[in-house]
Amino acid sequence: MNDRRVVVVINRDEEVRSLLRTTLGEAGFVVHCAATGEAGLALVRAKQPDTVTLDLVLPDINGYEVLRRIREFSHTYILIITARSGLGATLKAFDAGADDYMVKPIRPRELRARVDGMLRRPRQLTVPPIVTPRQAPLTSPRLRAAAKAKAMPAPAPARGLEVAQGAVAPGVPAAKGLAAAQGLPTAQGHPTAQAFEHNGLEINWATRAATLGGRALQLTRTEFDLLYILLQRGSGVVSKAELVGLLGLAKREAGTMGGGNAAARDPGRIVETHVGNLRRKLGDDARQPRWLKTVRGAGYTLA
Repeated sequence: MNDRRVVVVINRDEEVRSLLRTTLGEAGFVVHCAATGEAGLALVRAKQPDTVTLDLVLPDINGYEVLRRIREFSHTYILIITARSGLGATLKAFDAGADDYMVKPIRPRELRARVDGMLRRPRQLTVPPIVTPRQAPLTSPRLRAAAKAKAMPAPAPARGLEVAQGAVAPGVPAAKGLAAAQGLPTAQGHPTAQAFEHNGLEINWATRAATLGGRALQLTRTEFDLLYILLQRGSGVVSKAELVGLLGLAKREAGTMGGGNAAARDPGRIVETHVGNLRRKLGDDARQPRWLKTVRGAGYTLA
């Protein structure tokens, strides 16, 4: 049985395709290449790859449009490989659903490291799992012993509608920040409750309340969403790039580009600011953390 990982390379440049085919092939991938956006979309549908490398400049379709179309039917990891180094292009790619962004020239060791890094990240849903009284909430093994799962029945979905991964059930709204990251709709009504506990820190999705040792924490919307993502991920590392997308920071910062020195703001640095604010409100020490741990060069996880 062939369990080798599959990658689809979408790039207009034959030399770049050859370099990527060789580099990724030597790293153990089955590599499929396309020179146009349409051909690349067809390969992604047919091969269901583990990851995709995508150029932003293609002869037939804009690379951003290819990215958006892939995200309509696939959760594959997408690495942008392009000559465009500007902040605007980077933000636009993350906002459209990219997982990582690499500027040419291509360095084979860096390419392999970036692809391996993406594939080590567990996929994070952009909405909380739908929980019923008969279904335990999804928690990591690390949190399972300490997690407290509380369920409230949600209104019955309309006939013929099914709750699928990434979909929002009727009466079960997505969090505004997380939903906005992927353009998901929000619904009216009460969400199914889900609560986590870790080292005395409790967070409840339904009430959007966070407490530490019984004391209420005054968190902003972004701080709450960031904390919820990390608690839900458990021992998995969440990269800054992934948090930028899930929290909708790319779109938010792009909307502020017209004023002052906002054009120089980096959403990745803004994630660092939110993490720093959370640590301050938790009384956490970055050097000996109890809750939020920085994994150098990778992102954040629970301590």
